[in-house]
Amino acid sequence: MKKVLLIFLILLSIVSTACGTKIYSSATITRDEANTGGDISFVYDEHTKNIYFGGEGEYLQYYSADEVKGLDEGYRVGIKVIAPSDVDSVEDVTLEVNGTSYTDFLEKVEGQEQNYFYIYPTFSEDSRETNFKITWNKNAKPQSYKIILNEKTNFLKSEG
Repeated sequence: MKKVLLIFLILLSIVSTACGTKIYSSATITRDEANTGGDISFVYDEHTKNIYFGGEGEYLQYYSADEVKGLDEGYRVGIKVIAPSDVDSVEDVTLEVNGTSYTDFLEKVEGQEQNYFYIYPTFSEDSRETNFKITWNKNAKPQSYKIILNEKTNFLKSEG
């Protein structure tokens, strides 16, 4: 009986490894270098994978469309997502933002893909959350994150 159980556990381990169960540490998440969104609070909780912006008495800035970056006009924040140090290759990274999938989103320097990317979600009074999911490679377990704009954050009425 012990041999059967041992063989079962070994087979289960092999099957689950081949089915996308590589678990990486959490990504490093910071604000983008331009502090898109303005002078508002930023907190990243690595344990819950929630990213919080804003707070009482704070104002989210409005931005015109940015054709170079492919961004629509609106109230937005910017975050930089850096691959975990245990990810050895970013060749097969996929990103899903609010249900839309992307495969060509990593930053490039002199034609070489880097281990980071930026996300610039827009917010409104009725939409204060953005969800995104990263799969670092074909055998990896997806990592889900949520960007949350504090309900007490105000919207700056003109472009800041």
